[in-house]
Amino acid sequence: MDVLEVINTDVLVIGGGGAGLCAAISTKKEGAEVLLISKSRPGRANNTAISGGSFSASTGLWDERDTPKQHLSDTLIAGRWINRPEMVHTMTTGAREQVKNLLSYGVPLQKKSNGKLRIISLPGHSIARNVVTKNSFGTDFSIPLFNYAKNLGVNFLAGAFVVRLCRGDHGNVSGALAIDPARQGIILIQAKATILASGGAGQIYSQTNNAPGSTGDGYALAYRVGVPLIDMEFVQYYPTCLVKSSLVKVMVIYELLVYWGGARLLNSLGEDIALLYGLKNSSTMTRDALTLAISKEIKEGRGVNGGVWMDLSTIPEDKIKHLPKFIPKGLKERDRFLIAPVAHFFMGGLLVNEQGETGIEGLYSAGEVNGGVHGANRLGGNALTEAWVYGDITGRLAAQYALHYKSTPGIESLQAITKDLKSHFEKSGEHSVKEMRRDLQHLMWEKAGIIRTHEELHGLISDIEKLKEKLSETKVNDFKELINKLETDNMLLVGKAMALSALLRKESRGAHYRKDFPAEGGEQWVKNSYIKGNDSFEMSACLN
Repeated sequence: MDVLEVINTDVLVIGGGGAGLCAAISTKKEGAEVLLISKSRPGRANNTAISGGSFSASTGLWDERDTPKQHLSDTLIAGRWINRPEMVHTMTTGAREQVKNLLSYGVPLQKKSNGKLRIISLPGHSIARNVVTKNSFGTDFSIPLFNYAKNLGVNFLAGAFVVRLCRGDHGNVSGALAIDPARQGIILIQAKATILASGGAGQIYSQTNNAPGSTGDGYALAYRVGVPLIDMEFVQYYPTCLVKSSLVKVMVIYELLVYWGGARLLNSLGEDIALLYGLKNSSTMTRDALTLAISKEIKEGRGVNGGVWMDLSTIPEDKIKHLPKFIPKGLKERDRFLIAPVAHFFMGGLLVNEQGETGIEGLYSAGEVNGGVHGANRLGGNALTEAWVYGDITGRLAAQYALHYKSTPGIESLQAITKDLKSHFEKSGEHSVKEMRRDLQHLMWEKAGIIRTHEELHGLISDIEKLKEKLSETKVNDFKELINKLETDNMLLVGKAMALSALLRKESRGAHYRKDFPAEGGEQWVKNSYIKGNDSFEMSACLN
């Protein structure tokens, strides 16, 4: 299998969402050449673009008591002390500077008549600190960021899939190999430094509101070159998404409609779920608690067609007039509709330090692909804050590293990688990759979703092993099929890491709920879980 093209750059950024765009901008501002590669159009079809358009920053505009220290405290409490404090400190202290950066990039942040930023309150934050965009939608961030990066001179390669990170002669990461399905071939990108900003893995679940490309590629890429994964058992589920099939996966923002507006969540008996579970204030109506409450009602037979009702009739007139754009299109005249939780965000991810540096020279990481910031549960708004702060830092560090790297990066394993890719066309199995992916998604939702048990998690690992073996035998006929197969392989790797971590944690904490261990454990469980391995499918899990 021949290489179609060799591209040389100082810094390679993998991922076209908020973290990747911020990293590319920061890299270019430092004077280094940068190439951003993404599976879809940069600034589009990623989780930043479909987000709710808000992020957390302790500006002190609402309340002068709101400091980065208070933001850090709220984040640790929400994360049930599993967070790595030094990483949280980086995020909370760097957030205010990113407000200025975003404004300079052309992001339209909402302002009041006096010219000050509009700040809103979200559950779990002790003080209102969430900055919002003009249209309260993620493209308010992603499109201006893309345009700014393009005008700055950032180079882009869209529609390509990164297969493997390449190791240099001295063990450093020196670029990547990517598949270009449009040209039916592979591209070698030689880079002095590489930043992973590839997002999460929501697509490993059958029920998710994540963008289609969220297949865990970054976790798999880093794991295969020796970067440990941390806290993979912690997955955040967003509690209120539409059940109706024609509008599946559409988020209904409960923080505004229920928490602020006064709408109710009702089971089949007409009971108010928030009242039943004591979730009526900002400290208790967090995403993990509300998700579990709704899931229990559905699981125990008090749901309605796989969901529960969101009833808007109790929202006062003076509030409902501010909320029409937060009610999904086609539902504006209806008083109630069915909602249910879906997979939303990965708290776990790559083990990095407080500056987004992995333990491998030349490899950095930013955004949702990282673990450590959010612990057992993420506060609303902190995802984009992490993306802005860590994107900016890693871009700067990668540029500085690349500009001081004097020699041309060498590639140690190119021949072995291309030989492995070619072998997929020579297999004999005629199994459907699409069906295997669908099987995995349903297995993950049923056995490693919101409510977990030892028996189901143990069975899931066996299921994944069988799917892995079946997938390895499957032949592909073109490069599009090859990408689908490799994405599914990444999803299997992430699924196994999650199941092993969830088995290891014999307690319930934050978004991780074990029906067989329903209580939060003591001090002995205030530890991070680690998944270690290499290019093989063998994994070891431990708590530390």
